Amino acid sequence: MKIAAATIALVPALRLGRSIRTLTLLIAIVASVAGCPGESVSCKGPVVSHPNGICSAYYYQSSYGNDEEVTQALVSCESRAGNLGGGVVSFPTKAHGIGLRWIDESTLEVAVPDGVDLEHGLLGSTYNGHALRYVYKSLQPNEPEYEGCGI
Repeated sequence: MKIAAATIALVPALRLGRSIRTLTLLIAIVASVAGCPGESVSCKGPVVSHPNGICSAYYYQSSYGNDEEVTQALVSCESRAGNLGGGVVSFPTKAHGIGLRWIDESTLEVAVPDGVDLEHGLLGSTYNGHALRYVYKSLQPNEPEYEGCGI
């Protein structure tokens, strides 16, 4: 909030004869730097893929201004129709990440922490005829993904 305090100190320096646009611009700059309620903050974990596969996977964490949080794993597969993909699993906290590892070109190992309430957890998906299978395991505290991606 140092930026906001410094900006407030500049407001008296604005003369009454100055344009309202200057003040409006100043307020917009402060809001964009300081953040606004309802603004989301997010990060993305590493993208993993199998050398013989056409799909990749990553996890994503987001925190919204209304105290909502989510961590979710997503897949994306290349096809003639373009990149296709969707969600694999999600849970309503950003306290932990999701471990992802391709066992083979169509089997994704998904590691989630014990005790989190999964909002959905698919066992498989098919994208343009390419079937994927998701195998779940427990994410351990000594694994790097356990801490999340940094928000």
